[in-house]
Formats: sequence, C-alpha cells, structure tokens
Amino acid sequence: MAPELTTQTQDEPRIAASVKKARPSRPDDDKYRQDLANIDAEINKLRKEQDSLKETLGKTDPRKGPFADKRNKLVARLQEIRTEQSGLRKSRGKVFDKQASLTAAISKNAAELKAQQAKLTYKSVEEIDEAIAQKEKQIESGKLRIVEEKRLANEIASQRRARKLVEQAAKLQKTIDADVAELAEVDAQLGDTNAQALSDEHEQLQSELDGLKASQEQGHQKRNELFDERTRIMKALDDAWNKKRALQDEFRQQKNSFFHWQQDERKRRAQEEKQQRIQEQREKRLALAQDQREEAELPAFQEEISSCDTLIAYLASLQPAAGSGSRSEGSTRPSSAASNARAVDANEHVPAGMVAVKKATGNDDMYFAGTAKNKKKHARKDKAGSTKADALKLPLGVAESLLHLQITIPTSTSAIAATVDKLAARKQHFVDRQPTATAENKKKAEEKIAKLMAELDMDEKIAA
Repeated sequence: MAPELTTQTQDEPRIAASVKKARPSRPDDDKYRQDLANIDAEINKLRKEQDSLKETLGKTDPRKGPFADKRNKLVARLQEIRTEQSGLRKSRGKVFDKQASLTAAISKNAAELKAQQAKLTYKSVEEIDEAIAQKEKQIESGKLRIVEEKRLANEIASQRRARKLVEQAAKLQKTIDADVAELAEVDAQLGDTNAQALSDEHEQLQSELDGLKASQEQGHQKRNELFDERTRIMKALDDAWNKKRALQDEFRQQKNSFFHWQQDERKRRAQEEKQQRIQEQREKRLALAQDQREEAELPAFQEEISSCDTLIAYLASLQPAAGSGSRSEGSTRPSSAASNARAVDANEHVPAGMVAVKKATGNDDMYFAGTAKNKKKHARKDKAGSTKADALKLPLGVAESLLHLQITIPTSTSAIAATVDKLAARKQHFVDRQPTATAENKKKAEEKIAKLMAELDMDEKIAA
C-alpha cells in the first residue's frame, strides 16, 4: 500500500512548540544604582550620628569624672566604717546582741499593743469598772423594763470580757517600758566607746552620698535619653540595611527572571525555526514524492511513441507519390511540425560519419548529408549507387530523434520506406512494453516515496 502523503498542520505538530512566556520587565540598572546610592548615603549619615552619640555617651559615663571619684571615696569610707562597726560588735557581741534583742522585742510588743488598742473602746481598767458599776446600779433600781435589763446585762458581760483585754494591754505596756529602760542602760554602756562617732560619721557620709546621687539623677536622665536615641539610630540602621538587602535581592531576582526569559525565548525561537525548517523540508520532500508519483502515473514510452508517430508522418510526407519520378527539391524541406519534433543544438549528438552543414541557397535550416570518412571511397559510392537528385537532407531535430530511437538515419529517399518500417516496429515495441514499464515505474516510485517518508520520519524523530 502506498504511503499517504500528508502535510503537517499547526494544530498537530510533530515537534511540540514551547509555550511563549510573558516578557518580564527589564531591570533598570540606572534606577537601581541611584536607589542603592541613596540607601548608602542614609547608612553613612546614620553611622556618623552613631559615632557622635557614642562619643557623647563616653563623656557622660558616671563611672568617670569628678562625681565618680567623689562617690568612690564616699563608698570606700562607708565600707571602712561598716568594717569598724563590725569589729566593735564582735568585741562586745553580747552587749550588741542584747541591744538587738531588746530593740526587736520593743518593736514587736509595740506593734502588738497598737493592734490591741485599736480594738478597745476603753483605755484603762478603771473606766470599764466605772461603766459596769453604773449599769448594775440601773438594773438594781427596778425601774427598767425587762428588755432594757437584758440589754444592759449583755453589755456588762461584753465589758467584762473587754476588761481582760485591757488588762493584757496594760501588762504589755509595762513590758515595753521595762525593755526601753533596759535598752537605755545598754546604750549607755555602748556610749563609752567610739561606736557612736562611727555611727554619726556613717550617717553623715550616707547623707552626702544620697545628695550626690540626687545631683546625678538629671545626668542619668539625659544619659537615658541618649540611650534611647542610640536605640533609634540602631533600629534605623537595621531598617536601612534590610532595605538595601531587599533592593539587592529584588534586583537580582529581576535580572535572573529576565535572563531566564531571554534563554527560554532563544530556545523557543530556535525551536520554532527548527520546526519551520523541518516543516519546509517535509513539504519539499512531500512535493518531490508527489511529483515522482505523478510522473510514474504517466504511461511509459509515451514520448518515444509520439516521436515515432511524428517521424513516421514526416518521413511519409517525403516519399514520392505513386507513378511520379523524382521529387522536387522543395519536397525535401522539413515541415514545421516535423522540424519542431525535437529542437536541439546543431552541434549536439552528431552521429559518427555525419556533419552538419548549411544549404547553399542561403536558408539557415540545418540538414545532414551522409559522408564517408574516406572521401575517395564516398566518391566511388556516389558514382556507383545514387544520383545527386536522390540524396536526402534531414533537419538536425529529425536526425536527433532518429538517433534517440536508435534508428539508422536515411541518406536517400529510397531508404525512407525501410526507415518508416523500423519506426513502426520500434513504436510497436514501445506499445507492447508500455503496461509493464508503467507498472515498474509506479513500483519504483512508491519504493522511493516510502524510503523518502521513512527518512523524513527518522529526521523528525532525531530533531525532536
């Protein structure tokens, strides 16, 4: 079965074309450099501010300067006083322990007494006894109603309970007074040493240190403001660096995206050009295959058969009519149909033993005359065999056609009949072989077409 010749369509390409991607915007190098320069200028400005602020913070460091020296001296002297006081406490430990114990007991009892007195209505036992006596006198008078007597009885019971609490408070007060008196004696014992002087000096130095701290408070406040400004500058620097990195990353991504698009676009165009070349090659080969098939469909030897018919008709017109003598010179001239049977160059395919000459009459038509290689031999033949009037002059195209059909060119009118018979036999030979030769031509053409299509498919597979 003959291979089907089809052209490739755009809807069903043998090589799939890549999808054309949207063109990304080209990165603006000038704008990028300008934005980067602006960010760098901002970073440099912030760095200068940071350096200036660092220098200012160094000058206001509380650990340096006259205030720091005075403070260090006060702290050192206070530490010395505490050391001396500690030595005195160790040398008179029991006295100091007693002093500390009494001080703690007085503080505790005073707090407890204060809490009890806050709950009591009466301040002394005498006040409670007087109030109870008045209520009992009212009950004993018998003038009160039963309800009032019950109320007064309840109040008397409550006052008696409160009397116990007042007694406890009075006892606690006596204890406090005793401890205070004993503490005064202990303090008097300690007053004989320099402990009091150390204590007074400690209080004085501590007061000076507190005053120094108060005077430095404003400096600390300004320093804190400087720290806040430093924090702001550092944050602004971080933001600027982040902005710069983001700008660089975005520009890099844009460049990469545009570069990849260019690469993909080159590949896509190359693919399209490749596909176009393959399509053109395919169409060219298909056209060639179609031409070969159409040529093979033509009957074989059709040109040779037509040439035989033309030559037979032409040579028949050159034969003398029945009963007539010699033909005139004009009858030997070629007709227009026969001379156009195959128009070729006069110098091509001249047979051996023949030369192309011109008529002496001035006419430009070419003709052939039979000549021998040996002129003397030809002369003898001319004298013996034929006359000058019997010589046949054929156009170059007719001679070429006869040579092409492998028919001997007649040199005289008497040889025309034999030549016509040969032409008829040659024509019949072509007619007999025409079906077989046509079939062979078709077969060879289909084989060539099949091979051509196989090569085309292989080339397309390799290209894909």
